[in-house]
Amino acid sequence: MKIALIYYGGQYNHLILKNLKYLGVEAAVFSTDRPVEELNSFDGVIFSGGPFSVKDEISKMGNSPLYVKDTYIPKLGICLGHQLISYVLGGKVKKATSPEYGLIKVEIEDNDTILSGFPKEFNAWESHWDEVIEPPSGFKVLASSQYSKVQAIVNHDSTVFGVQFHPEVKHTENGTLVFKNFISAIKK
Repeated sequence: MKIALIYYGGQYNHLILKNLKYLGVEAAVFSTDRPVEELNSFDGVIFSGGPFSVKDEISKMGNSPLYVKDTYIPKLGICLGHQLISYVLGGKVKKATSPEYGLIKVEIEDNDTILSGFPKEFNAWESHWDEVIEPPSGFKVLASSQYSKVQAIVNHDSTVFGVQFHPEVKHTENGTLVFKNFISAIKK
């Protein structure tokens, strides 16, 4: 199995690669200037976190909108990647009324797919100024927090996922489960 990691300059990206390697998955950093067709040669793609705002700086994210819309491989968005997937597919993203930074409590409404195996509440690491306020059509919300009502999403056929928190950071309880669950979704 080979997963592409779309890199946006976020501070935790090396930890995503480390988690995937630990789980026995080959991962490659995929730059945003590469053609869409090349991405389809991977089994899945992870859109990482980073400093951009999808509402104001999507032009700085290269071919990323095309990677979301024009590929047919399973996708996982983390933080900025979660916002990107939501925004490109018609969800609503805005500046957070109360940005979250540090350890927060995530409450699971439905531990379907990407959150399978998680307890009803867990602590997770957050670092974001923007947030998804409405998921795209055909997606359901799986988890929320006090200030961010769309912490995790999945589409109707369980092939596209987004999490606002950072599962790759050790402060996120059971974070490795997100990657395990994504790998399981790819294998289906």
